[in-house]
Amino acid sequence: MTKKRIAELLDSQWTSERMNTDPADLAKWVRYEVDAERHVATIVFDRPETLNAVPVAALELVGDYVREAEVDDRVKVIVFKGEGSCFGTGADGDELGFYIGYREGGSKEGKKRPAQRQRMLPDRNMLTEGFMNPVTNCLKATICQVHGYCYGGHMQLALAADIVIASPDATFTHPAFRYLGAAPQDMYLWIENLGLKKMKEIILTMRPLDADEAERAGLVNKVVPREDLEKWVADYAQAIAMMPLDGLMMGKASMQVTMNARGKGVGETMCWIGHGWATNLGLQEGEFNFLRERAEKGLRKTLKDRDAAVAPFFRLGGRHQKPTE
Repeated sequence: MTKKRIAELLDSQWTSERMNTDPADLAKWVRYEVDAERHVATIVFDRPETLNAVPVAALELVGDYVREAEVDDRVKVIVFKGEGSCFGTGADGDELGFYIGYREGGSKEGKKRPAQRQRMLPDRNMLTEGFMNPVTNCLKATICQVHGYCYGGHMQLALAADIVIASPDATFTHPAFRYLGAAPQDMYLWIENLGLKKMKEIILTMRPLDADEAERAGLVNKVVPREDLEKWVADYAQAIAMMPLDGLMMGKASMQVTMNARGKGVGETMCWIGHGWATNLGLQEGEFNFLRERAEKGLRKTLKDRDAAVAPFFRLGGRHQKPTE
């Protein structure tokens, strides 16, 4: 069954009017390149005017590219990188309300909460099977080349990748924790990358980690000067590519066995189940309502106002200059 047919049957979120599924746009904003001589495939986020926030369907395209690289014998290493001022800020916030099943909100039907089936199936099919699992389970080596913001879906990529090389200006977190509370994600990946205490701190306060702290916690393998970032990633890829392809893929398969013994499979399942809970929560009087605020103020002002409500140490925005359009 095709993705298009699944979307039609779900009667929902994947509509061209509200969510961009245009193949030409997606391929422009998430590019796939192969350097056969170096045995490296590169997946490039190229939408700098939105800080590399991309449509939800473009994140699914990342999974397609990873699967393509995995079966390409020319490729031993997959590198993720971003153009412009940062690595990326996850899914396009303008789409998220429609992705999770809410309509325009101008009618009784439009304000109705989505059914849980509308939440579970898209999350299982896209968030895990379409986006995260292909990276976490990839039998080729994966490297994230991170500068500037690494937020949301891009943070999830960093959690899932084998190696993260970052410049000193890199910052890491997931905005969902600020807008939806301690939203269930793949807790396995968070704990494995950060440790239990640091994971709890980030999820409960939603503050970003800077590059040095992320390196000390274990999320980042190495922090290098911004001007040397490309070279360091290329050197890591070259060192890995010296390995025989069978040896590399057998090693990654062995790692999967150990990861599963440590709870990886449970974490992956909890990710898509928990995501539905988080986006269908009940709110008490006076609590922040992201969807309502976005509808009344617009996305940019909503995010700015919510960020300003906490002390500077915990704020997400203003850490990097937005690129000139």
